[in-house]
Amino acid sequence: MAVPQAASQEAHKTPSGTGSFTESSSQLDTKAVASSNVYLEHAVPRNGSWIGAVFNVMCISIGTGTMNLPSVVRRCGWFGIILFGLMAIVGWYVGVLFKRSMYARPGRRISSFSLVTREAFGPAGYWFATTITYLYCCGTVVSWIIISGTQISRLLGFTNAHLNDKVSMTVIAVAMWIPFTLLKTLGEITISSVFGVLTAMFTVVVLGVTSLQNKYTDTHHSPDFDGGPTHSFIIGSGIPSALASISFMYAGAVVFPHIEANMKRPQQFGWMLSLSNVLVCGAYILSSATGYAAFGNQTVSPILNNLPNLAIVNAATILIIVHVIFAAPVMLVSANLELELALGVMPGIIGKRKEFFWRVVMRTVTMAILLGVSIAIPYFGQVIDLVSAVSTTVVFFMVPVFCYVKLFGWNRIPRYELALCIILAAIGGVSCVWGLVDAVKSLRTAIQNGHG
Repeated sequence: MAVPQAASQEAHKTPSGTGSFTESSSQLDTKAVASSNVYLEHAVPRNGSWIGAVFNVMCISIGTGTMNLPSVVRRCGWFGIILFGLMAIVGWYVGVLFKRSMYARPGRRISSFSLVTREAFGPAGYWFATTITYLYCCGTVVSWIIISGTQISRLLGFTNAHLNDKVSMTVIAVAMWIPFTLLKTLGEITISSVFGVLTAMFTVVVLGVTSLQNKYTDTHHSPDFDGGPTHSFIIGSGIPSALASISFMYAGAVVFPHIEANMKRPQQFGWMLSLSNVLVCGAYILSSATGYAAFGNQTVSPILNNLPNLAIVNAATILIIVHVIFAAPVMLVSANLELELALGVMPGIIGKRKEFFWRVVMRTVTMAILLGVSIAIPYFGQVIDLVSAVSTTVVFFMVPVFCYVKLFGWNRIPRYELALCIILAAIGGVSCVWGLVDAVKSLRTAIQNGHG
C-alpha cells in the first residue's frame, strides 16, 4: 500500500546525533482516512522536560497496583522482591529497544506503538497492537475504578453512611472522564502526573509503615486467621503468574512513544527511563516487602483489607483515590491516541471542530464501557491478574522484542542480544499462558463466592 504523503515536515536530530528524522503532519485526504490501512505519523510539539517525562512514567506505574504487590510476593515468596529488581532492568531494556525501533527507518520517526508494529508486521500487526494497547490501558483503568469505588464505600461505612459500590464507581468514572475528554495529549497533563506521583508515594510510605506497626500478634490479628503468618523464600509454582502481575507495573511501552514525543531532548529518553524504573522499583519493594513481612501467607489484595480502621490509613486511601483520578487520563489518553490515530480523528484531517466532537464521543463511549465492566466484575486483584496475563505480558516481553528483531534483522543484531531477546520472548509466552490460567481460575472463584 502506498504511504500517504505528508503536507509538511519538521526535522529533528536523532538520539545519537548522527542524523535526522522527520515527523509528518496528519494531513491526509478523507478517502484515505476511511481506509483501515491508513499509515499516519503526526507531529508533536517537543517542549517537555525529562523531569516531566519521569513523572509521566511514574504516574502510570505507581498507583493502586502497589496495593496488589504484597499478595504477589505471597504468591512466589521473598524471591518476588528479586523479581521486582530484575523486571525493572528488563523494563528499561525493552523500552530502549522500542526507542530504537521508532528510529529504525532512516530519515523519519515512527510515532506510536501501533505504527512501529505495523512497520514490522504490516496491517495485521498494526491492529493487533492497537487492540492490545486498548486492552492494557483500559484494563488498568478498570482496576482503578474498582478499587476507588469500593474503598469509597468502605470509608463511608466507617461513618455509618452507606453508598452502593456501583454509585461510587460511577462517581469515580465521571471524575476521570472530565480531564480525559478535555485534555488531548500527554504534554497537557504533566501537572496532574506530578500530583499523582506525590500522592502515590505518600500512600506507599503510609501503607508500609502501618503494615509493620499492625502486623500479626496474638492480641491483634484478622479474625479470619487463628495462627501466625508464615513466609517462604521461593514458591516456584507462583513465579509465572507473579511475573505476569509484575509486568503490569512496568509495561509502559504503549505510552513510551507519546512520552518521548513530548521530550525536548529525546536523546535523554534512555537514562530518563532508567531513573524512572529505579524510583518505581523502590516504591514497589517498599510496598511489597513491608506488607509480606507483616502478614505473610495471610496477605490479601488489596493490602488495605489487612489493615485496621486508622485515620492515617483512611487518609492514604483517600489520596490513592485522588491519584487514580489524575493518573487515569495519562493511561486513557495514550490508548485513545492510538485509536484516534487509526481512525483518522485528527485536526489536520477532519478539522478542529469535528475532531473535538468525535474525540468527546469516542472517549465518552470508552469511559462508559469501562464503568460497565467495573460494575459487572468488581474484583480488584483478579482483574489486575487477568489484564496482566492477557495484555501486559505481550506488551512487556514480546512486542518490543519482536519489532526490534524484525526491523533491524537477525544479522544486524549482536548474538548475545539476540539470545536475550529470545529468552525474554519465551518468558513472556510462559507467563502469559500460565498467568491467564491462574487468573481465570481466581476470577471464577471470586464470582462464585461473591467477593475478591
